[in-house]
Amino acid sequence: MNNRDIVLSSITLIEKNLKNTISLAEISRQCGFSYYYFSKLFKTVTGYSPKSYILARKISESVDDLLNTNQRVLDIGLKYGFGSPETYTRAFKRIMHKNPNEIRKDGKVNSRLLLKPITKQTLNRFNHALDKSPEFVELNERQLMGIPFYYNISMKSDLSNSWSLFMQNLSTIPYIKKRERFYQMQYWFPDQDDDSTFFFIAVEVERIESVPIQFVAKTIPAGTYMKFRHKGRSNQVGYTYQYIYEEWLPNTDYRLSEHFNFEHYGEEYFGPYNEESVSDIYIPFQIK
Repeated sequence: MNNRDIVLSSITLIEKNLKNTISLAEISRQCGFSYYYFSKLFKTVTGYSPKSYILARKISESVDDLLNTNQRVLDIGLKYGFGSPETYTRAFKRIMHKNPNEIRKDGKVNSRLLLKPITKQTLNRFNHALDKSPEFVELNERQLMGIPFYYNISMKSDLSNSWSLFMQNLSTIPYIKKRERFYQMQYWFPDQDDDSTFFFIAVEVERIESVPIQFVAKTIPAGTYMKFRHKGRSNQVGYTYQYIYEEWLPNTDYRLSEHFNFEHYGEEYFGPYNEESVSDIYIPFQIK
């Protein structure tokens, strides 16, 4: 049994005990490792620390009880091993960005924040995030021309058709920079449905003038951004975003300062279906 198989067996043990009290020391012992070594191994293989994985799984499982039963918040928290309503509420808000009563009142939850059990099939998703912590970079203002469109997660398709249409008509865009720089932006509104977003695929231009009727122009504001790198196919970039928003960001004091993020395709990008392609993800932020 290799180290990855050992971690997967520990996940099976964790899943069986989400509603019971079992310590990480006991899980480590059953896997045949010291607590310190097991924690490092688990983090290396899954991208999560054991503690953060267990917490996220408990909270994710509790959401179903919250939305589909009449159990009191107190009882749900105790059911998943939280010692008090305050402890449960703090942990819940940290992961779901709302407290349990708000989620119950809304009757829905942002499905992207729910963590499903890690399996052998899902382990590879963490390999797409090349940077476990971001580089902080200063960007100048960038002017773009391109095509906007709406996308819902239920559509279950990639963006290849939209990109194909854009590239077929690229020559009609004026003032493209001599060295073409392509971008894909996601943006949303504060009260928008969590499972939907707007996309903007574009090329950088020298100036915004004479915009063809089929296109729109947007300006990426100057500022400080978190820069992550995604490696792999473009339709797998969601895995890197999952790492950023579900694993890395909740454990920091940073918060999103704007309602957008974007990807830049530079010299290391070899096409949407090339496993060796690297694209840059930029996220505006502020410190809490």
